[in-house]
Amino acid sequence: MPPAIQGKPKNKMRPELELVICSARPNSPENDERIRELLGKGLNWTDVLAYASEHKLGAFLRERLSALDSAWLPPDQKKKLDELGRELAKNNLAYMGEMLWLCGTFEAAGIPAIPFKGPALAWFAYPNFAHRTCVDLDFILPQRYIPEAKELLEHNGYAPQFDPIEAQAGAHRPAPGQYAFAPSGKRSHVELHTERTLRYFSRPLDLDEINSRVIHLEIGGRNLRTFSVEDQLVMLCVHGAKHFWERLAWIMDIAQLIAAREVDWPLLTETASKMESTRVLLLGLDLAHTLFDAPLPAQLLDEIGRDRAVRDLAEKVYERYAGISDQSAGVLHRAVFRFRLRDGIRQGLRHTLHLALSPTESDRQAVGLPCWLTPLYMLVRPWRLLREYGLGSKRR
Repeated sequence: MPPAIQGKPKNKMRPELELVICSARPNSPENDERIRELLGKGLNWTDVLAYASEHKLGAFLRERLSALDSAWLPPDQKKKLDELGRELAKNNLAYMGEMLWLCGTFEAAGIPAIPFKGPALAWFAYPNFAHRTCVDLDFILPQRYIPEAKELLEHNGYAPQFDPIEAQAGAHRPAPGQYAFAPSGKRSHVELHTERTLRYFSRPLDLDEINSRVIHLEIGGRNLRTFSVEDQLVMLCVHGAKHFWERLAWIMDIAQLIAAREVDWPLLTETASKMESTRVLLLGLDLAHTLFDAPLPAQLLDEIGRDRAVRDLAEKVYERYAGISDQSAGVLHRAVFRFRLRDGIRQGLRHTLHLALSPTESDRQAVGLPCWLTPLYMLVRPWRLLREYGLGSKRR
């Protein structure tokens, strides 16, 4: 693909955003040349920094511009980037310390909580862990441990942001989209995820199988468990697709992980197939390859090229980056996007209807129903989605 980010996407991006993307790509003479071309276009630096902040790629922009020639950057904007870099490093160190403390606390209580994304991924996948912006701490654990985890976090000053009865969800009672805990003092936001809350997978995760593949990661002399490279890649692709890939940093996570760790590609495709998330995986890999030069085997590239739905869905993502549309808006657009992500028509219908009719904590908060009317929440959800997102897709 040519150095300009306009070969595969049909719609050309604003140069301010393309500069941010190029700054996060691997070093190459062609990419450096494209960056210099963009710098000579009279960029709006307020927009450049806004894009870098929105997509959580400010650290890459700062490092690349400093390596090329800091004279390109206006002094006031350079100062903002330097401040951003210092603040990011400071925050990541704080998140890392708290994550390690929580891992030790969970382990001591016999709660098998595994960190996901956040500082664990930053350490595992990024050459400089300060390059990845962390905004909260995520852990994945079996649903049956939620009551113990809730009590433990409350005891240590974290305030649950969900109905207490949801902690007793078990296999049948309603579970929230995540078990969120607000911080107190210098604590961070914490989110606990289980096989019941990770509803954007086409089928419930088999955490026992996934835990059988965990690997060990040493940070600061402490050994902690993290998910295998293959499981992380599938989970990261599902997470990005859940949010319609609105943030470039989620694509960067995939590119960095592929570049940093050896991937068992047959195991990866087998894992995605078992999770009924093959197309979700292919879309995430395609975005990482196109935007950030993530190396992919020829067989996977051929498979992506043969899947028209993957190409169409990628173009929808590029339209958002080009400022043409907002694919996260509009109930019909969201439903079609999610339907086409699935591996087959039956899976697509089942999964799309499940998401459209399965109540979440937001639905229960929007309309309070007595216990005997709880089944009616499946009607509340489509009404709330229509009210929040509207019927059609927004075009800019």
